[in-house]
Amino acid sequence: MKHTLKAAALAVLASTAAQADSYTMQSAFGPLPVLDPAAKRFVENVSTLTGGEVDFDYLLAGELSPAFEIFDNVSAGAIDAGFSFAGYAAGKEPAAALFGSIPFGGEPTQYISWLNHGGGLELWREIYEPYNLVPMACGVILSEAGGWYTKEINSPEDLKGLNIRIGGLGGAILSKLGANAMSLPAGEISTSLETGRLDATELSFPLVDKLLGFDKVAKNYYFPGWHQPAGFIEFYMNKDKWDALTDPQRKAIEISCNEVSLWALGHAAGAQGPILDEFREKGVNVARFPDSVMDALRAAADEVYAERSAEDEMFKRVIESYRAYGEDYREYQALSDLQ
Repeated sequence: MKHTLKAAALAVLASTAAQADSYTMQSAFGPLPVLDPAAKRFVENVSTLTGGEVDFDYLLAGELSPAFEIFDNVSAGAIDAGFSFAGYAAGKEPAAALFGSIPFGGEPTQYISWLNHGGGLELWREIYEPYNLVPMACGVILSEAGGWYTKEINSPEDLKGLNIRIGGLGGAILSKLGANAMSLPAGEISTSLETGRLDATELSFPLVDKLLGFDKVAKNYYFPGWHQPAGFIEFYMNKDKWDALTDPQRKAIEISCNEVSLWALGHAAGAQGPILDEFREKGVNVARFPDSVMDALRAAADEVYAERSAEDEMFKRVIESYRAYGEDYREYQALSDLQ
């Protein structure tokens, strides 16, 4: 009888193992703070919630596909899932940029609330549907810094002619004020600042910026991060692979992403102050952009939004959806403000 029970147990284990599926998940990021731990946390959560039935093989940037090619490779099914930034798909779909960040948009709570309760997710999935992808937010990102500058910015005129590493909508906005927006890999930024190829750069918040050594070559660190007051890490999966999952497995992925969103925001929010103190000790001028600069950037942003909305119907639908949700959201926040 014992031998029979043992054989039955082994059969059950073999059956369970046979049901487990492994999926490749390519990240667009290297081993950076917040982003890398968030991806690992997501993978662990999914495996735990599915009892090991769904395991993602997590790969860092460049290990399988270049960052900007992940979208196409997951679309084609060559990679099962991506862990990326929606702004990278803006060349294909301009409205995708609005699911990476919204310049002069609201803070993180407004952003994720709109996504999950204001129709944002439905629009995002509509945009990605022709590409055979199912997207969702899988990490909410704290407001970024406004950027590192090799000289002080005292007026909008100081932006004219500056070579700055910034992409997407932020780059288009700065271009309106005469800056030269450039795209560069993160690994080339410090050298480009040191040699004068760049006059300024934005990348992330202090915890991440510290790793790149920007404080050694640029001594003016400006806030706020008007170009990304909040951001999303995105997870997307090939739709054929997504549809082949069971309902509980899909739910486990969604729950895991929601948990990672809360974790990422809380982790980043409490880690920036000590880094800013370190920068100040090294002679970095940590300051806010002057009001005149912020006013000029906001006016330029309005121009860019109007132009993109006229050019692309989906862009118009997304930004109008976000703004409509924001009106109701901000009214209650204003009434609740203790200041």
